[in-house]
Amino acid sequence: MQKDKASDIPKRLGIDVFAAASAAFAVSPFITIVDRSIIENASGRNKLGTALKQGFIELFSRPHRFVRTPAFFLIFGVYCSTYSAANIIDTVCSYGDWDNQTPKFLGTTITNMTTCIYKDRAFTRMFGMVAPKGLPLGSYGLFSARDCLTISASFNLPSVLAREFYDRGIFSSFEVSQNFSQMLCPAAVQLISCPLHLLGLDLYNRSGISWSSRFNFLAKNYFKTTITRIARIGPAFGIGGVGNRVIKERVSELVFDRQQVGVVATAFK
Repeated sequence: MQKDKASDIPKRLGIDVFAAASAAFAVSPFITIVDRSIIENASGRNKLGTALKQGFIELFSRPHRFVRTPAFFLIFGVYCSTYSAANIIDTVCSYGDWDNQTPKFLGTTITNMTTCIYKDRAFTRMFGMVAPKGLPLGSYGLFSARDCLTISASFNLPSVLAREFYDRGIFSSFEVSQNFSQMLCPAAVQLISCPLHLLGLDLYNRSGISWSSRFNFLAKNYFKTTITRIARIGPAFGIGGVGNRVIKERVSELVFDRQQVGVVATAFK
């Protein structure tokens, strides 16, 4: 039995990456537009609403060009690698009968933080107003804290909250409870993480200014940026997280149910 299980690992890992890539490709266009618009607004290059409008016009009028831009590939790389890390850790832990919470948090945090900070550095240089320069250490620290919050709320907290909702009878179906929790947690954490994101951008765009000026910047941009990031994180870790899980489950059922049918058919020959 253990040998049979081990022989399934390459297929399951392939399904993990396929599900991650499919979900990432589906949500990356929207996330690309929102991330670019937030950075352009924070730097003063463009108003948030105008930047969002221009981005969607570009997407729908020239989608074949949009998906070949460096910005799109950066976003796709972030979420494909993050979903893949979560899926692979789940698969490995299931074969070893290990608890997946700590490994998943550490693995997805390291993966997401590394790729996301690289993406933020590139986006800030590409769409900011100041001449390209290195990110301040403070920006790295703030972006890292933001990503830790987002990952915990996207990959660890939903399963805990889903079980709590289901056990209390709030949802009659555990799958519905899972989907609701997966949508709620990443969005809610933006209320806390958005100031970290804005402050990290402001440290890059405006060096050597007073903290009172920075707090005024946060107060001016907090509400609209938080709403936009909630709308952005919904596809990223809500819809994308649900899609990643559902694709993985459905493809696994398709592949391994067929394989089981083949085994049974062979046994009756």
